[in-house]
Parts: sequence; C-alpha cells; structure tokens
Amino acid sequence: MNIRIFLLAFALAGAIKGALQAEELPDYVSSVRNESIRLDSGMVSVSFTLDLGNHIVDKQHKRIVTPVIISHDGNHEVALPPIIANGRMRAIKDRTKGLDRAEAEDAYRVLTGNREENRLVDYHATVAYQPWMDNARLSLLEEVTGCNCGGLLASEQVLEEKALYAPSLQPSAETHVPRTFTPRSEERDAFLFYPVNQTRLYPERYGNAGELAKIDSALQFVQDNPAYQIQHIYINGYASPEGRLNHNRHLAEGRAEALKQYVLSNYQLPDTLLEVTRGDENWEDLAKAVEQMEIPNRDALLAIIRSDEEPDRREARLKQEAPDTYLLLLRSVYPTLRKNTFRISYISRERTPEEARRLAEEQPQELNAYEFYTVANTYCRDDKQAYGDLVLRAADTYPQNAEANNNAARTCLLRGDLERAGHYLDRTNNEPFTWNNRAVLLWRKGQQQEALLWLRKAIDAGDTQAKENLREIEKRGM
Repeated sequence: MNIRIFLLAFALAGAIKGALQAEELPDYVSSVRNESIRLDSGMVSVSFTLDLGNHIVDKQHKRIVTPVIISHDGNHEVALPPIIANGRMRAIKDRTKGLDRAEAEDAYRVLTGNREENRLVDYHATVAYQPWMDNARLSLLEEVTGCNCGGLLASEQVLEEKALYAPSLQPSAETHVPRTFTPRSEERDAFLFYPVNQTRLYPERYGNAGELAKIDSALQFVQDNPAYQIQHIYINGYASPEGRLNHNRHLAEGRAEALKQYVLSNYQLPDTLLEVTRGDENWEDLAKAVEQMEIPNRDALLAIIRSDEEPDRREARLKQEAPDTYLLLLRSVYPTLRKNTFRISYISRERTPEEARRLAEEQPQELNAYEFYTVANTYCRDDKQAYGDLVLRAADTYPQNAEANNNAARTCLLRGDLERAGHYLDRTNNEPFTWNNRAVLLWRKGQQQEALLWLRKAIDAGDTQAKENLREIEKRGM
C-alpha cells in the first residue's frame, strides 16, 4: 500500500545549495505492503515488503532506508538494520575506500545498481521488547547522499501510527459488598475485690465502685445510642494461681457470675444475652508481668510459667525455684491477676440514605461498609469523582473488608493511581475476585509476565473481565 511521505527539507547553506542546483534529483518513490509488527516471547518482530520504485538508485547515489520504532511521545526510538542501495559508481568508490565491508555488516541488505531484481525487498528483523514500544509508530527513514555534497534528501514514511498495539486492560466490575452488619464491641477489664474465698460482690466496698464504673460506661455507651443493638455480652473470671486449681476455678467462675447478676440487676437486659465462660487461673497475665520485671531467675521462672505442666505443679515449682521472688509476686502481681473481663458485642443498625449521607462525611465509622454504597448509588451515580471518593472512604473505614478494598483498588486503577491501588490490594487476602485487578496493576507497572500469571488464575476462577483482558493482550502478541 502507498503511505503518506513526510519530506523534511534540509536548510543547506552555501556550497550545499549550489550542489543541489547543479544535480537534478531523480524521483525516488518507495512503498510498503504486508507490513506486520508483533510481539512474540519478549521480542518485537517487524516484517514488510519494501518496493523501492521504478528508479532504485542513481549511479552516484547511496539510498539508505532505515526502519525505526519511535515511542508515542517521541522520547525513545530504536533503529533496525537498514536497507542500502548503492549506485554503480558509488559502490566502486566505497569498495576502493574499503567502506563496503563495514556497511554490509551493519545493514539488513546491501543492493548495487538500478536493477529490477533489487526493486522488492522482503524485510524481517527482531528487537527486544521494551514497555515504551506500546503504541509506538513504525517509520521508514530514507536518506539519499550524493557523490560529493553529502545529504541530498531525507524523508520519513510512517508505516503504522500505532504499530505495536497497546493492550487496554480494564479492572473488574465493582464487587458487591454484602449487606452485613459490622460486629462492634466494647471491652473492659474490671479488677474487682472479693473477700478471701468468697464470690459475693460488694459494689460499694473495697474500691469496687470505680471498677464497676468501667462496666457501666461500656453498657451506657451502647444503650444510650438508639442506632446500636446489643448482640451478646461475654463475662469471664480469672483467678491468681496460688492455691488449688479446682478451688481457683470455682472462685473465678463464681465471681464472674456475680458480675453477671450485677449487670442484670442494674440494666433491663434479657438473661439470654449474657454468657459467663468458665473461670481459670490467669497464667497468661502472670507471664506478661514477670517478663517486664527485673528479678533474679526471671528466665527460669518464665520457663516454669509457660510450661505444659499441670497448674498446681507449676505453682509448687515457682515457690521452690525462688521463694523470695515468689513472695514478691504474691504481694505485687497476683492481686492484678484476679479480674473479670467484660465484652459487649453490638451492631449499628441500618441508617436511612439521608442519615447515612451525613454520617459518611462526619462519622464514617458509624456506617456499615455496604451503607457507603447506598449513599453512592443514591446520590452520586452521575458524579464519578464523588462516587469514587465514597468507595475509597468505605475501604479506609474498613481496612479488613476485602470487597471494599478491592473496589477501592479498582477506583485507583481507573484514576491511574497505581501506588494507592497496590495499597488497597495489599489489604486483601488474594481472594479470587481480586486477581484480575492485581493483574491489571502489575501490567501497568511493567511486570507483564507476572500479570499474565494472575490473569490466567483469574480466568481459571471464571473471571470474565480477565478473559477480555487476555484477548486484548493477544491482539498485540505476547
């Protein structure tokens, strides 16, 4: 096919102008057909048939045709081996000067004379692929030099404006965020004092009022908010390890039950909401306390505390290993091990779209993850920026929500923000619905082989967008 030719006029001064006037240029016209540029196994393959025209080369001229791949922005280019046609007299002159051998080594083909068999040249060359080659143009740069005066003519013949197809990989459609209520909780540790070997709770004695205030604050925080709904209350009791295990467990469980009765008597809650778990000796907190202390035999004591021995045996060994240190623990650490843990689990009820819209701006943590999408779909369908901002806010509010973070990564990919897209994808656990977006991110970062691996994984998992993206890549070759 015939392609437009862009002539670049040389502003030649003095003697060059005179030479041009003295030497009448022949009509050099070339055309190309069957052009192809493909990517295969990391190599760009360029092929075409070049027709040098009726007049191939004047006897005094050298005609050089060089295929060049030029980046879309013009900042990068790579020249392929040229086709050189020497006029008969020019060939003799180069041979006399010993220039013909070096020329032949660098050229794709060297032709001599204006012979018909030189007119058509089947060209094929390869070059290593580089990311900037996507959407690059393939051009033929043609230069004609004369006998004495150097350059006579230069032109660029554009064969393909976007020679190497740049695949446009698209992120997956928005992942559905389920209508689930985010579990929330308030937790308190209460160090309540009970008389020795008793399980009766005295709220107004022994400093217990201050400890019970912690429990009250958690309950009131949830009960005073009409949007909150209590799901469950968990109470556990812990005893210090001195004494017999069975007795300590009985005390711990009884004291936890006493706290349950305190809650039921002061708050109108159904008994079924409260669960008391079996009490136990608090070896875990004992280990944490000893680990922070500067005491003799600390490592040996920690080894005993963390061993798998029966608890009563561990207690006896602590006394034997360091009697003085044991007394110190008994006075300063053991009282802190006798505690109740209190956890109230609740959810935040669904808000109206109007209220959710306000909370999305003022208190996003009050919304469930899916409610951000209620706001986005109700108020921002025609505002891509605002819609995307809400998607990002949902992920920022719920960093453990894989669907929300996958959608945030999608938004960032559409905006071209690869760094943030990676940040959100890192929060997921590589669930299958994230694989296509991960592939798109890697592709745009230039990690194409790794991107292909994730694309194929996504296709195997049934991702239709991944199939489309692979077809898009196949248009260019791989």
